[in-house]
Amino acid sequence: MLGAVTNVCSDKTGTLTQSKMVLTRFWMPKKGFYSISGLGFDIKGEVKSESDESTIPSNDIPPYLKQLAYNAALCNMSEIRKDKEGDGYHGIGDPTEVALQVFAYKLDMGKPKLLSTKGGPGWTLISEYPFDSSIKRMSVLCKNSEGEHIGFLKGATERVLERCVGIKTGDSVEYISQEQLNSMVLPQVDELARGGLRVLSLASRSVKVNGKVTAETFAREDIEQDMFFLGLVGIYDPPRVESKDAVIECHQAGITVHMLTGDHIATATAIAREVAILPSDYGLNLPPGKSDPRALVMSAQNFDRLTDAQVDALENLPLVVARCSPDTKVKMIEALHRRKKIAGMTGDGVNDSPSLKEADIGIAMGQAGSDVAKQAADIVLV
Repeated sequence: MLGAVTNVCSDKTGTLTQSKMVLTRFWMPKKGFYSISGLGFDIKGEVKSESDESTIPSNDIPPYLKQLAYNAALCNMSEIRKDKEGDGYHGIGDPTEVALQVFAYKLDMGKPKLLSTKGGPGWTLISEYPFDSSIKRMSVLCKNSEGEHIGFLKGATERVLERCVGIKTGDSVEYISQEQLNSMVLPQVDELARGGLRVLSLASRSVKVNGKVTAETFAREDIEQDMFFLGLVGIYDPPRVESKDAVIECHQAGITVHMLTGDHIATATAIAREVAILPSDYGLNLPPGKSDPRALVMSAQNFDRLTDAQVDALENLPLVVARCSPDTKVKMIEALHRRKKIAGMTGDGVNDSPSLKEADIGIAMGQAGSDVAKQAADIVLV
């Protein structure tokens, strides 16, 4: 069966890419773009304004940047640990969250320090609302040393902005309309994503409480509303060295390769060009607002909106589908089956398991893959 495969559908993160993520740029309203040095799990790095080339001193972090660091560190379940040998560090947990945690460490505001009552700010984590692939966001409720309860939210930009009522810069907040927020933020998302960066949005709000608060006091919906947008972070996940050669070999064997990813459409397009899933000139040098007439890339929102008959009427199925949910990936496999294609699916995450099971051949990543993905797959790569 494996030798008869006509189409391979692949997740991006951890499959086509190394899953060695590092936060390299961020953007904040009224402040602009910043770059951060330091690769991998290196907890030392300089934060530099791209507008005036000034460096932010690590011993004097401004309030607006502290808010971003609090979110990066606290709305985060990963850990950074020192290697047993040498001076290096390693991350435990989701690679995206590890990249955010390393960013907080570079500002000397890693999670352990923020939670410490000895020399630290003494934050307390009250409750966590874990990442949900159907809504593409997660949140936490925390309490600071002054007793104020703060909700922190992070996730896909469109799913964060829809929960926001304004922007926050340092200690000041400004209410703005959803339309104003979108027009302010979305062009900056495109700027980050065009560089192949994975883009997340961060937001927070003060939560009013009455009496004692426990993990069960608030439902998720109670926390994830009336938020104030803090900023965007851009995380780079370099493609695996072998990915491009593998895709080219598939093409030479007559196998079509599709990328199905939860990332922003511009990020997915940039990485797909790098690994030869898309032509190297796809989407480049187009007039503003114009899309490539070859129509090889589609958002999951548009793909999911199509009926089976409309999908079947497409001359070719898209090579890249961005902002995928697990159901989107299954829909693509089903569309290939209706075209009498033999579909292989590669993936490593829990979210890939439904499509791994649906495909003719489900292939899980052996080293970095989740146990759920391995159990759903027919083949586990060692």
